[in-house]
Amino acid sequence: MTGVRPTTPLDRVAGAHDAAVLAVARRGDPVSRAELADALQVTPQAISKIMGRLMGRGLIAEAGTLAAGPGKPTTLYRIVPSSRRAIGLHLTRSRVHGVVVDLSGEILERRELEIGRLQPVPELIETLATEARALAEVGPGVLLGAGVGMPGPVDWSEGVYRGTSDPDPWRGAEIRRLLLEELGLPVLLDHDSRAALVGETWSQPGLLHDAALVLVEDGLGASLCLDGSIVRGAHSHAGEAGHTVVRMGGTPCTCGRRGCAQAEYQAALAAGDDDLAAQVLATIVVDIVRLVDVDRVVLGGRTVYAHHESSMNAIRAALAEGLHAEPWVHVEVMLSTRGTDLIAVGAACEVLEHEYGNPQALVGPGS
Repeated sequence: MTGVRPTTPLDRVAGAHDAAVLAVARRGDPVSRAELADALQVTPQAISKIMGRLMGRGLIAEAGTLAAGPGKPTTLYRIVPSSRRAIGLHLTRSRVHGVVVDLSGEILERRELEIGRLQPVPELIETLATEARALAEVGPGVLLGAGVGMPGPVDWSEGVYRGTSDPDPWRGAEIRRLLLEELGLPVLLDHDSRAALVGETWSQPGLLHDAALVLVEDGLGASLCLDGSIVRGAHSHAGEAGHTVVRMGGTPCTCGRRGCAQAEYQAALAAGDDDLAAQVLATIVVDIVRLVDVDRVVLGGRTVYAHHESSMNAIRAALAEGLHAEPWVHVEVMLSTRGTDLIAVGAACEVLEHEYGNPQALVGPGS
């Protein structure tokens, strides 16, 4: 793959160390080298090398000194948010929601556009490119690329939307390659729920170590962070919670089966039964907690926000009932901090990660 520098084992180790330092620095207040060394459990010499790389790339800068008793004052450091930018596009069947964010993940500009539900692929790519070009004009710093988050199934490694049925006009579309050709920028394509989880972990570095994000937009899906790493699966399908059966012989689903959580949830909402919809969602959350043993569950997506009170109540009640025999198991349930920007911001934050820890995720010009 050309256009993106191949990584060696040493590159990956250095990238992981740089990412860890930036994650600590993103948590808020300026930090000292000693605090960084303690947080990462590395030597002061190692921190000096890492800081040298990050300062040389303009990602970290001095932020004053702190006098704590006799001796030389301690130098403090902070990230430089304006040093880098990334574009994030959230694509659904009916709209494109775009943002450009800085290195801290803060939104510099947002755009939203309604699109035709059966827009042909060439027109779709042009729409995405037009939105990205407009966002690219906003803000200082180096523009790293564009990320796209969309409903699955999405092949993250190939940058292809796989589709769910033959009539789907986007089925098999090489969205990453086509958008790259239009923009001349590195491009990433991912499932909307995984992009959302990256956006959430970027907002709360270190907090979501073993967590699930349950996303309810046009469909219902989930993504997993286990031992601090995003889980993708052998075919980029990990987290398709919406296509787990919750009622045998139930409502037909687009996947060809009956009684899938997504189909039952949508049917309940269509019937005006918010309580039943919330119970379906609660069942999925308890199943995820039982299956992969997470201690935090984040809820996101426009549909969840519209029904957040009934959803939160049902989930907390279901967890209390399902885990009552195991009082040592604690699961925190929370709404996303990103609101309706969650997926677009997450797609942009995945691009930011490329800067120092995951270069194989992007395909750049000439690939």
